Amino acid sequence: MDDAAPPARDWSSLPLDALSLIFVRLGAVDILMGAGLVCRSWLEAANFPDVWRSVDMDKHESVFLKGDAVLREMAKVAVDRSGGQLRVFIGRMFVTDELIKYIMERSPSLTTLRLVSCFGVFSKQLTSVIKESPLLELRSLELENIDLTMRELTAILERCPILEVLRLHYCFLINSNDERTLRAKFTRIKTMTLKWDDECCTD
Repeated sequence: MDDAAPPARDWSSLPLDALSLIFVRLGAVDILMGAGLVCRSWLEAANFPDVWRSVDMDKHESVFLKGDAVLREMAKVAVDRSGGQLRVFIGRMFVTDELIKYIMERSPSLTTLRLVSCFGVFSKQLTSVIKESPLLELRSLELENIDLTMRELTAILERCPILEVLRLHYCFLINSNDERTLRAKFTRIKTMTLKWDDECCTD
């Protein structure tokens, strides 16, 4: 009986399109942490814009281990590699108004934005940027534990003409009276959820 181990597979020989599909499933953070640097073919595949259409930097362990400045630079690299094709961005804690500005100015196809525990994100400067460059493709906006005022939120929603989903969780500067105003003003938003605790939720 032959007990010889099977020959090791040369993963670098995989076609680039197959590698890029693997990288899509792997995720942006793992690629930026080194998966895209293994060999030349992996680096080429990691530069395919399709790999960077969705950038989820929410619950990956690196988000809790790396410094905020490092995470912001990683996010910018991901945006640059997307070549304007970024569709989804999800970020936690490290996101600033400057980073969101960077994303919006380079991502005309952004459809989904989710931010968690990011403070001071929607500054007057960013609101001005959104007024000048509306989020024409944004369909879903999810904000959790964000210090967003009603005026800031209204300014954003007015520049998102096809927004279909709005979810606010623990955004305590928005109250139930504001919710009624939002529902009356933005009837085009199909799903609007405002949640202030784990028990109270309205759809």
